[in-house]
Amino acid sequence: MGFNAAWFAGARTSGYCAKAFILAAAANAVSNGMSFPTTDVTLSCPVRDAIVRGVERRGKAKCAHVTWSVRGAITLGDDVNAVIDVVDAASDDDVDFILIHGTEAFGRGDGADAIETSIDDIKAFVERSARRRVPVVVANPDFVTVSGDALVTMPGTLGKWYTDAFDCADVTSSASSYVRLMGKPDAIIYDALLRDVEQTAGTSVDKTRVLAVGDSLEHDIVGASRAGIDALFIRDGIHAADVARHGAEGVVDAFLARNVEARVKFHTAKFQW
Repeated sequence: MGFNAAWFAGARTSGYCAKAFILAAAANAVSNGMSFPTTDVTLSCPVRDAIVRGVERRGKAKCAHVTWSVRGAITLGDDVNAVIDVVDAASDDDVDFILIHGTEAFGRGDGADAIETSIDDIKAFVERSARRRVPVVVANPDFVTVSGDALVTMPGTLGKWYTDAFDCADVTSSASSYVRLMGKPDAIIYDALLRDVEQTAGTSVDKTRVLAVGDSLEHDIVGASRAGIDALFIRDGIHAADVARHGAEGVVDAFLARNVEARVKFHTAKFQW
């Protein structure tokens, strides 16, 4: 993008938040010095409680891992592997929770080749899990991402499929409590990042000096608005086709009409120096 690396003090990713959440839920977060991404990881919710029960019963929680194949399988790391067992989702339905890093394959644990699986089969698995109320950690809530001229399905789409199937099967419970999003638009990623900025600066953050930048109205813009941060919308990203047809103002205005909590402070075609 043309930015000088020296300008950056650090970074926080949704994958980091997912890892810290799992370790915190397993009461093992301090093993490698990781801080909790947000204080609510210590509060009861179906995802956290499922991990805790698994660790208490077996020493490890059983996890079905949806990951990448072509884009590169996700390595969980020794600290996470110390508290979870990745099981074969195709043959073992007795899992405590599902961890979604990708949309191309079922993981078999670090060091083993992932089982490449069609998106239709992964969708069917996610929907079955929703009907069984198996809780989910979505390590990247994006619905799609740009890859060349194509849009690639991302883990957030699987989270949406889970929520839709859950709501159809159970009207007495809230699907949102069974799905933990580890990135935008959830507050967990903003809490982690703003805390890191405060620790680096040695002072509290003035949110009027913080700008969120992103190309997803659903994730980047809504998340920033919920966090009380101004947002810069990148037009030539996942919404580029809509912007070409309807213009940036038309796309933004239509979205804001449907999402009254969202605010767009600025917009530009590309994010580059």
